[in-house]
Amino acid sequence: MRRVRRNLAAFAVTAALVGAGTVAGASSASAATTWQAMDKVCKSYTESDGVTPTGQICAEVQKRVTDTGSVTGWRGRVILSPVNGYGMKPTTYHWYTGSPLAQVCTGGCTMKTAAWTSAWSPVQTLTSGPYKVQGEFSNGYVWDLHASWGKWQTAAEKCSTYAAGKVCVRYQVRHYRDIPQERSSLSYKPADGGYIVPQSIKVGSVIDGVSTSKTLNLCDPSCTKRTSSYSATVARTTPNPASTNEYYATGTFKRPDGSTSTLKAAITG
Repeated sequence: MRRVRRNLAAFAVTAALVGAGTVAGASSASAATTWQAMDKVCKSYTESDGVTPTGQICAEVQKRVTDTGSVTGWRGRVILSPVNGYGMKPTTYHWYTGSPLAQVCTGGCTMKTAAWTSAWSPVQTLTSGPYKVQGEFSNGYVWDLHASWGKWQTAAEKCSTYAAGKVCVRYQVRHYRDIPQERSSLSYKPADGGYIVPQSIKVGSVIDGVSTSKTLNLCDPSCTKRTSSYSATVARTTPNPASTNEYYATGTFKRPDGSTSTLKAAITG
């Protein structure tokens, strides 16, 4: 995997570990908690002929929520529904938080030929990273499933303070199930009497000299003067890395003096 992607992956793990105290501290001993659905992904499988069904596997994630709305943990499990005598055996799972793989069953699971649901995993509180569970079929093929998504993590930031207030642009990353995503985030905090007129935000990359991007026009249907705190985002699937990369976010806006400013936050490698 190329250097920029490795940097992003390392950043996501570091941010998750740094954020551990924040998540753990969100609950109190007296707060009532409930488990609520977060994400469930199911996939049907067939034999190598692409026709004969072997069954369905689901990965499911729940979030632990306090009575004040704070999320204080996550848990995952796997649900097997084999058919026609085929066997399915889950092996390990992890949360994309830098922690090692863990066994679905203590001592290892046996091959399952009938409907079976694992116990919920131990509660993890580092971050809401995707839950990946993997295993094998009785015919020797392997499988894996991802459920849930991670919080957006800021990988690069550029801020400037003007007479009108403070403007920041952030390049942010996360995983949605097994899909890496990136976005541009523009935020504005006004000074007394100040304002900006947001024009556009863009998230993009230059990979081996090939540029791609996604832009959100903030003047659609019309340009709006922002006199209070304001934010906007635009996101896309992260392109595959190559040998020379730049991943970036930009935000363009007008200031009270009529000038147009653009801020850019980027990772290069």
